[in-house]
Amino acid sequence: MLELKGITKSYKIGETKQQVLKGIDIKFRKNEFTSILGTSGSGKTTLLNIIGGLDIYDDGELIIDGTSTKQYKDRDWDTYRNYRVGFIFQSYNLIMHQSVLQNVEMALTLSGVSKADRKDKAVDALKKVGLEDHINKKPNQLSGGQMQRVAIARALVNDPEIILADEPTGALDSNTSIQIMDLLKEIAGDKLVIMVTHNPELAKQYSSRIIELKDGIIINDSDPFTGEEEIVERNTTKTSMSFMTALSLSFNNLLTKKGRTFMTAFAGSIGIIGISLILALSNGVNNLAKSLERDSMSDYPIVIDKVSYDLFGAFSTTMEDDSKKQKAKDGTLISNDDIVKNTVMDLEKGLITENNLIEFKKYIESHDEFSNNCASIIYTYAMDLQVYTKDYKKVNPSTIDEDSTIFAEIDSKSSKYKLLAGKLSENPNEMVLVVDANRSVNDSVLYSLGIKDTDTLQQDLEKIKKDKNYTVDATTYSYDDLLNKEFKVILNTDYYDETEGKYVDRSDDSDYMKSKIDNGIEVKIVGIVEDETASASVVGYSHDLTMQIIEEISKTSLYQTQINNKDINVLTGQKFDGVIDTYDNLCQSLGLYEEGNPSSISLYPKDYDSKNNIENLIKEYNDDVKNNGNENLEIKYSDMMKTIVGGATKVIDGISYVLIGFVAISLIVSSIMIAIITYISVLERTKEIGILRAIGASKKDVRRVFIAETVIEGFISGILGVGLAALLTFPINILVKVFAKIDKIAVMPIGAALILILLSVLLNVLAGNRPSRMAAKKDPVEALRSE
Repeated sequence: MLELKGITKSYKIGETKQQVLKGIDIKFRKNEFTSILGTSGSGKTTLLNIIGGLDIYDDGELIIDGTSTKQYKDRDWDTYRNYRVGFIFQSYNLIMHQSVLQNVEMALTLSGVSKADRKDKAVDALKKVGLEDHINKKPNQLSGGQMQRVAIARALVNDPEIILADEPTGALDSNTSIQIMDLLKEIAGDKLVIMVTHNPELAKQYSSRIIELKDGIIINDSDPFTGEEEIVERNTTKTSMSFMTALSLSFNNLLTKKGRTFMTAFAGSIGIIGISLILALSNGVNNLAKSLERDSMSDYPIVIDKVSYDLFGAFSTTMEDDSKKQKAKDGTLISNDDIVKNTVMDLEKGLITENNLIEFKKYIESHDEFSNNCASIIYTYAMDLQVYTKDYKKVNPSTIDEDSTIFAEIDSKSSKYKLLAGKLSENPNEMVLVVDANRSVNDSVLYSLGIKDTDTLQQDLEKIKKDKNYTVDATTYSYDDLLNKEFKVILNTDYYDETEGKYVDRSDDSDYMKSKIDNGIEVKIVGIVEDETASASVVGYSHDLTMQIIEEISKTSLYQTQINNKDINVLTGQKFDGVIDTYDNLCQSLGLYEEGNPSSISLYPKDYDSKNNIENLIKEYNDDVKNNGNENLEIKYSDMMKTIVGGATKVIDGISYVLIGFVAISLIVSSIMIAIITYISVLERTKEIGILRAIGASKKDVRRVFIAETVIEGFISGILGVGLAALLTFPINILVKVFAKIDKIAVMPIGAALILILLSVLLNVLAGNRPSRMAAKKDPVEALRSE
C-alpha cells in the first residue's frame, strides 16, 4: 500500500547543498508497527515528512496504493494528509486557543463531516485515549501526557490508514511514555504505524519492524517487505475548510488577545466615526431642509406669474454691463439708454418671460389631476383695492405711502394662520388682520385704519428732525381696538363718470365720491390671525371678494367699452403708444380684470408627493405645447422653497464630500495598521499554520483563516465606529437644541451605517490580503518547527 523507490532529498543552506536522503527504498505492510532509528541528522524526520506529504522529495517515487505521487498537486497532498495520514508530534502541536474537542474535530471539519457526526466521532476518539472528561478544557489545562493523548485522538479521528509518530515520547516521563507506547501498539493492530525515535530499547520493545538510518541511507531493516497486498479503493473528497470554521478559529484566537483586538478595532474605527458623524450631520440638515420644504408648502406654493423675471440672471447682466459703461469727459454729461437697452437685453437673454396664463388656466380647469393634487388653486389679479372709512377717509392705497398697500388677498383658512381673536372670514365682506410672530402691527396699518392719529405722526417726524435719538414708544392695543372695524370698498371704475361718450375722472368731486362710497361694498375686520413667516402686517381679504369686484367691474360701461376697443385708450380717445401707455397698464390702473386672465396662479400642493405630481403635470403641458409647435405657450414657474432647499442641500453635500475626503485619510492609515497587525498575527500563528497543513488544510484554507480574522476586525471596527458615532449624535443634538433651537441636527442614516460597516470590512480584507497570502505560502515543515 505504501512504497518508496529511490527517494532522495536535499536542502540548500546558503551556497551549500546538503543531501539528506540518498536513494531510500522501503515497502510497508498494511498493518505493522515500524520504528525508524537513527541519530540526529540521519534523515529520519525528513523521511517521515515525505511519507506524510508535508515535504516533497527531489527524485524517486512515492507510491500509494499502486499510484505514483509524482503528478500530485497541492490539493492531492492535502487530501492525502487529511484522509490517509494521522500525525503525532513530539511537541503535541495542539492549537492552544481551541478546546480539546475542537482540536480533535478540526480534521473532520476539513473532511466535510456534519456538525453532529463530527462531535460524536471526536468524543469517541477521546474516549479511546481516556480523555472523555476533558473535552471542554483548553490544552494548557492538561498535562504533557494528556496533551499527547489529544494528539493521538486527533490522528485517529478520521480513521486514517497510516499513523506517523515523530518522537511521541520525547517530552514525556517514563511512566507516561509507556502508556503512549501501549496505545500506539494497540493502534498498530489494524493500521500502519511509523514511529521515528532515537531510543533503540523502546523500538525493540514495541515495534514489529525496525529500520535504521545513517547519513540518509538505510543500513538495516529487521523485517523487510517484498510482497504484494490487496489494494482497497477508498472514497475521498477534496478537503475544504468552511468560512464559518475559519471565523471560529480566528475569533477564538482574537479572544486570547482581547486588549490588542479592542485597541486595533478602535484605531480602525476612528475614520468610520468621522465619516459617520459627517453623514449624520449632512443627513440631519438635509432632513431639516426637506421638512422645512414640506411644512412650507402652504406658505411657498408653486407660482406661475404672468411676467416672470430672472433675478440671478439680471444681477449677472448688470455686473457685466457696468464694466462696459462709457465715462464722460470732465465738464460733460452722457445720456444713456438704460430703459430701452435693458428691456431689449432682458428679452434677448430670456430674463423676462411672459407666460400665457389664459391658456394655462384653461388647461388647469380641464384637468382634474390639478384639483386632485392641490389643496387650493389661487388665481391672483393685480388688484389695487380701493378702501375708505365710513366717514369718507381713504384707507387703501395708503395716503401715507401711495406706493404701499395694506390690503392683500389671502386664504385665511391656510394652516399657516393661527387665530388669535374673533373668527376666520367666511363671507366676501369679512376680513382678518394678519400680524407677525411678535404680534406687532405696522404703524402704516394703524395710521391707515385710523387707529393712530396722523397728526401724531407729523409731530413725531418733527421731533426726529430735531433729535435723531428720539424714539417713539410702542403702544399696546387690545384685540377689541382692531376687531369689527368697518370699511367701504369701491370699484376702480367708480372714479370715472361717463359724460357725452367720454369718461371723466371725478375723484376730486367730494359729493360724487361720497355717493360712490355710500353705495360701496361694506367690509369688516372679523378676526386677528398670526403668521410666523410674515414680515409685515396686512388686512387680508378673501378670493371671493376679488371675484365679486371683478364681476361688478365687468358690468360697467367703461369695462365694456375698453374691452371692445383694445387699440384705443377710452380715457383719451387715442391709440395706445405701446411703451408707457399700454392696454395692460390701463386695465391694471382701472381694475379692468378678466376672470380668465389672472396676473399669477398659485398652486398649493396637498403634500410632498402631490407637489411632484403637479410639477410633472406642468412638464406634460409644456411638452404638449412644444410638440404642437406652440413654444410661446410654454410655462415657466417659480418654487422659492425648492430653490432655497436645493441650493442649501448642494452646498451641504459639497462640504460633506470635502470633509469625508479629509477623514478618509485616517481610513488609509488604519488599513496600513491592519496589514501590519495581520502580518504580526501570521508570525504569531506560524505553528498553527503548520498544524492546519499537517491535518490536511489547503493553502486556500490557511489564507481563509487570516482573511476571516480581518473580517472580524473590520466588522468590530465598523460596528464600533458607527455605534460611537450614533451615541455622539445624542449630546450633539441636545447641545444644538439648547443653543440653536434646532431639533435633530444629526441623524444617522441606517443605509449609510450599513455601508460603512461593509466598507470597514472590505478595507480590512484588502489590507490583510497580502499577509494572508504570505501565510498560505509558508512551508508546513518550517512552520511546525517554529515556536
